[in-house]
Amino acid sequence: MGRYSGRSFRLVFMCVVSILLFVMELAVAHIGNSLSLASDAFAVLSHLLSMVIGLFSLRASTITRHRRSTFGFLRADVVGAFGNSIFAVALMFSILVEAIKRYINPQKTEEALLVLLAGIIGLFFNVLNYVILDCCYCSAGRPPEDPGTGSHCDSLNVQHEPEETMRKEKKSEALNIRGVLLHVMGDALGSVVVVITATIFYVLPLDQDHPCNWQCYIDPSLTVVMVIIILSSAFPLIKETAIILLQMVPKGVNVEELMSKLAAVPDISSVHELHIWELISGKIIATLHIKYQKDRGYQDASLKIREIFHRAGIHNVTIQFEAVDSPESLEQKDTLSLCSSPCISKSCAKHLCCP
Repeated sequence: MGRYSGRSFRLVFMCVVSILLFVMELAVAHIGNSLSLASDAFAVLSHLLSMVIGLFSLRASTITRHRRSTFGFLRADVVGAFGNSIFAVALMFSILVEAIKRYINPQKTEEALLVLLAGIIGLFFNVLNYVILDCCYCSAGRPPEDPGTGSHCDSLNVQHEPEETMRKEKKSEALNIRGVLLHVMGDALGSVVVVITATIFYVLPLDQDHPCNWQCYIDPSLTVVMVIIILSSAFPLIKETAIILLQMVPKGVNVEELMSKLAAVPDISSVHELHIWELISGKIIATLHIKYQKDRGYQDASLKIREIFHRAGIHNVTIQFEAVDSPESLEQKDTLSLCSSPCISKSCAKHLCCP
């Protein structure tokens, strides 16, 4: 189970608590005719489903290598976070629709004291869950260093590491935990809405024959505020995980600047097929093809290239050196030259990543 054992145990504990909370809130919502408490109960149910997904994602992410997955299942956290955040957005839009319906057809809460107690219990358990998961999220350690790192690279880490790169490496990788936290925060805000609404109806009760007044509009109004808060947290997480899944250039990496620095390395004729992407948060991978002027001396050029990427916070670099067919002027470097050996046959050109 590795370093995820503590997080897995917390998720299992929270699943059990969420099941009990869902049953309790749904029963009280039926008795008290409270739509806000019913919405909160189904939010807890969706949170339970997200935690089940999160639990499987955390367990799968511990598999570092598999015969059918050479990178292991490190991206299970990312996929889980993406699914959780999408699920949270869908839930918030459905709750928003219900809030609009409450504006059109306002209703009052019955059995306000019972609903209030249910809301307080739900808020207590949601805060407990948030504290447990937040502790779990903040305690996520940095990934271990790759073995076999040479002394020269160690000196680069100490002497030439920019502050921006150090901050990037300190960023937590537990994206899936953040996805689950969105649901926990939504449940807590839902419980707050239930408590406030039930308190108002308990302090200022409405008679059976008395029509709805301003009190009936507090519930949908606070629900809309809750939706806005959750969506403001969900959309950035969707963007961050989508960038990783689409293998886009990570934030903070300037491709043009890297190309100019690579072109300035002595004896390099051109740079092409440069791809920079993120396996998981904080672990950036780069691949590139280099046309080299000399028949030997690749090691010196490789070291200079890796230093450039290292200073940019990219430590997993794969370089393919290619010989130049004809002499090219170093003053007129073509950084967009075609690959000298993309494939052994021209018929496979359409299968290349960048034909």
